[in-house]
This record gives sequence, structure tokens and C-alpha cells, in this order.
Amino acid sequence: MFKYLRLIFTAGIRILWDFIFYISRYARHPEKYPLEVRYARIHKLVVYVIDRFRPDFKTENIQFLKELEKENKTFLAVCNHQSNMDPIILLYYSEKPLSFVAKKESSKFPFVGKIVKALDGFFMDRSDLRQSLKVMIELTKRFEKGGHSYMIFPEGTRNKELDKQILLPYKAGALKSAKKAGVKILPLCMYGNFRLLPARPNYKRIPLEITFFKPLDDEFVKNNDTEILCDAVY
Repeated sequence: MFKYLRLIFTAGIRILWDFIFYISRYARHPEKYPLEVRYARIHKLVVYVIDRFRPDFKTENIQFLKELEKENKTFLAVCNHQSNMDPIILLYYSEKPLSFVAKKESSKFPFVGKIVKALDGFFMDRSDLRQSLKVMIELTKRFEKGGHSYMIFPEGTRNKELDKQILLPYKAGALKSAKKAGVKILPLCMYGNFRLLPARPNYKRIPLEITFFKPLDDEFVKNNDTEILCDAVY
């Protein structure tokens, strides 16, 4: 919990203001506010907060994300998972509504948990197969409705082998909703997000790497099984 002190110290007043007067309300009653309004407010806050950490972003192929946004395409973003801050980083880049499928425990995380709720995200209980299935069914419906993209972490858990720069195996089931709905899949890879909230604050620029890869076409997604899709994004 001490590592979150840096977040409060760095951008506390702005976070508290938005948390009390906007994000908490959005999280409690998202149906009262249009998604575009919720997302615009949260996106603006995320950019402000992340910039306070003075990140040194090394970004490759951002055009793949921007092209999807320009075409107003609904997509599933898939990414490796190293930090509780991972979802926030993609919000930094995405100007169109984007939410997440996160582990149930994330609902208790300060800041991140409220944002997931406020953006119509899902919390998945990895120990409850029935609940997980319900989440994937609802996610498929959201994709079919359109206008709302999601991000998921196919490793299924946070990778703690931070220094080895390796990926845990991807779980093919994470891609089922994208296949059933026939939406594009945007693979990306991030490294260094775990440096944002160290136990002891320092004020050097923080190197963060993010690489976007060419999206899988919706027809390719629809016409191939999830094992093939999983191999294609791994």
C-alpha cells in the first residue's frame, strides 16, 4: 500500500477531486452518464497523472491503434501483464472508449478498480468457471453491439518475472468473445509499467516501452479457432 503514496504525493489534489466528484459517481451509477462523457473525463485524468511521473515512453507502431480509432472499429486489445497499472497505460493512448476485463481482486485496487467500474469493465473470478463464462458471454454481446472496445490480459495473471522479459503462456479462452463477435484483435506488448509505483519514490524519468502490432483482421478472427488466434498474438 505504501507504493501508492507516490501517486497521492504526485497528483493528489487532482486525483481526489476527480475521484470524489466524478469517478466515484460514474462507478456507482454508470447508467446515468453517457460512456463518452465518462471516458473523456477519465482519459484526461489518466494523461495528467501519468505525465506527473515523467515517463520516458518508447512507443512503436502507434498507428495501428490510431487507424482503428479513426475507422471507429470495435476491437479487443490483448497484452502481457506485469503491473496493476497496465490498464491505465493504454487509457493514456486511447482517445476512444476502452475498458477492461480484469481479475476480481482488481476491484479493490485504489484508482484502477474504480476506473474499471466507471468504464463498464468486467471483473472475472478466475476460480469460478461459471462466473467467468458469464463475463465472456456479456463481453461478446458488448462487441456485437459495437462502439466499445476492451482490453484483456491472456496470461491470466500478473507476470512477476520482471527482469527476464518473458511471457507466460497465453490462454486461448481469453479470445473467445472476439472470435464469436468477429471483431479485430489488437496485440500489444508493454514493459516497464511496474516502475511507476516503486516503494521508494525517485524522480528520474521512468523508461516505459510499448509496442503495437498489426491487428488481426475480423474475418481472420471469425474463421479461425482460438488456438490459432492465440498463436498469432503471442
